[in-house]
Amino acid sequence: MAQSKQTTKTTIFGVEYSITSDRNPDEVRRIAKFVDDKMWEISENNNLISTEKVAILTALNIAEDYLGTLEQRKRETDRVERKTSSIIKLIDETRT
Repeated sequence: MAQSKQTTKTTIFGVEYSITSDRNPDEVRRIAKFVDDKMWEISENNNLISTEKVAILTALNIAEDYLGTLEQRKRETDRVERKTSSIIKLIDETRT
């Protein structure tokens, strides 16, 4: 059974948000803190840019990390599949 939606208050980049989600409130706060930390990191490295630009650069950074992780996961999955195929082939060859 799906959890009911709950509203969690959190602050991101100095602005308070009420986030409604079916996730556990602690998980929502953890995600919000991650975004908040990234936004502060971006703003410290890029003085005098608008909040909107900080948000866009943060989204781009998070997307880059996410897509890199997906690519790495795909390479690992492909490697495991190749190894598995090799092992199955060796097992089949020993049976004949």
